[in-house]
Amino acid sequence: MIRARNFQRCAIRFTSSSNYSPITSHSYIYQDFLSKSSKEEIAKHLENLGPFPTYSSILNPQHFYQNEILMEFSKKGPHPVSLRQLAGYGNKLTKQKIINSANFVRIELPIRLAMRIRDLQTLPFGVVNNFHLAQIYESYYHSFNAFRKIPAISTLQENDKFCETLSTMLDDHVFNLPHLMMGGLEVSILRNLPQQELDQFMSSMIRSRISRRVIVEEHLSLSENYKRDPYATKPPHYIGEIFQNCNAAEHFRIVADVIKNSMLDRYADIDKMPDLEIEGDTSTSFPFMVPHLHYLIGEILRNSFEATIQTHGTMTSKKLPPITVTIINLKREVTFRISDRGGGIGHDKLKGIWSFGKNPELARKSLSNFHRIPGLQLYSNLKVTPAGSSIVNTPDSAGLLNQTSLSDTEHSTETKKSTLENLTTRPFEYKLGLGLPMSKIYADYWNGDLTMNSLEGYGSDTSLTLSKLGFHSNVNQLDRA
Repeated sequence: MIRARNFQRCAIRFTSSSNYSPITSHSYIYQDFLSKSSKEEIAKHLENLGPFPTYSSILNPQHFYQNEILMEFSKKGPHPVSLRQLAGYGNKLTKQKIINSANFVRIELPIRLAMRIRDLQTLPFGVVNNFHLAQIYESYYHSFNAFRKIPAISTLQENDKFCETLSTMLDDHVFNLPHLMMGGLEVSILRNLPQQELDQFMSSMIRSRISRRVIVEEHLSLSENYKRDPYATKPPHYIGEIFQNCNAAEHFRIVADVIKNSMLDRYADIDKMPDLEIEGDTSTSFPFMVPHLHYLIGEILRNSFEATIQTHGTMTSKKLPPITVTIINLKREVTFRISDRGGGIGHDKLKGIWSFGKNPELARKSLSNFHRIPGLQLYSNLKVTPAGSSIVNTPDSAGLLNQTSLSDTEHSTETKKSTLENLTTRPFEYKLGLGLPMSKIYADYWNGDLTMNSLEGYGSDTSLTLSKLGFHSNVNQLDRA
C-alpha cells in the first residue's frame, strides 16, 4: 500500500514538472496532426485489436475448442477435378447427374474452405488479426459451418433449394476479394510478412477462390440447363455455359472504350486519346469467362493508356500515339501483345510490378482509393442464429426471378455479382497498384502467362497468353483448393 502511494506521488510530480499530459486511454497515439476528438474515436476501437473483436460473431473464447471439426475437414484434402470432368456432366444431362453434381459440391466446399481457414489460422497474429483478413476469416468460417451441416441431396427439389443457397453464397462472398487486396496492402505497410510469403499467401487465396466459384457456378449452370431443356445434347467440345465464346478483337474494343471513358476527367479530349489498333488474327474467338477476360485486358490497357497520356499528353496537341494489340492465334493458345509508347519502366522496377508487397506510401493511396470505388461491396451479409449457428439467408422466389433473365430458374449465373466487373469499370483516378500481380495469377490459373518487356524512354510490350480451354480443360487447376 505504501509503495503504491509513493508511486502515485512520483507520477504526480512527473506530470506536473514536465510537458507531458496525463495518461489517458488514447495517450499512446503520438501523431500531432490528430485532434483529441479523433484520438478518442480511435481509442474506442482498441478492444477490436485483441483476439476477440466485438464485431465478430465467430471469434470468441470458445472458438479454439470448436476447431477440432475444422481440423478433420482440412485433413481430408480436395478431390482432384478438372474443368472437363465438371463440364462432362453437361453433355447429356440426367436427373442423377444433377443430384451427383450437387452432392459433389456439397462435400467439396467445406473441405476447400477448411483448408483456407487453416492457412489463415497459421499466419502470424498481427496478420490474421488485420481487420480485412479477419473479415475473410469470418466469412469463410461462416460458410464452412453452414455447408458442412447440409444433408445429402436426393431429389431435384432439394437441389433447387441447394442452388438458392449456393447463389446466395456467391453474392455474400463478393466482398472477400476487395478485403483480401486491402489486407495485403496493410500487411505491406506494416511489414508484418516477408514479401515472398505475402505473394504466396495472396496467390493461394486467389487461386482457391477461383476454383470454388468455378465449381459452384458450373453446378448452377448445369441445373439451369436441365430445367430449361433436360434432353438437350451438347457438342463434344462443350465446357460449360459459364464460358462464353469470345471474339478477342471485339472484347478488346469494349474494354478500351470503358477505360477511355473513365479517363475523361483526366484527359477531356477523347478524340485525341490513343487509338486502339488491332492487327494479326483479328477474327480469333475462344471460350473464356468474360469477367476474367475483361479484367485481364482492362488492367493492361489501363496502364498503357495512362503511360501514353502522361508521356505525350502535355507535349503535343495532336493525336497521341496509338496502342497496338497483336493477336496470335495458335492451336492450343492465344497470345496478345499490347504495345505502347508510354515511356517504359526502369529495369530496376520491372521485377517489383508482379508483387503484392508495395511501397507503404503507394499502399496507403491504394487503400484510400478502394473505399471510393462505386458499387464495390465491402460489407458482409453474414447472419447467425441467437445460438451462434451460421445461416445462409436466401431471397424469396419472386425476388430471385426479378434478378434473372430466365423465367424458370432462380439462380442464373449470368446475373451474378462480380467484383472483377467493379474493378474493371472503376473511375480511372482510383489506382490500386495491384492490377498486374492479380492479372498474373488469373492468367496463370487458366494455364496462361503474363509478361512485360520494357524499353525505358520509349514504351512497353505486354504479352498475355491464354490457353484455349477446350484443349487444356483436363488439366485446369480446379484441385488448387
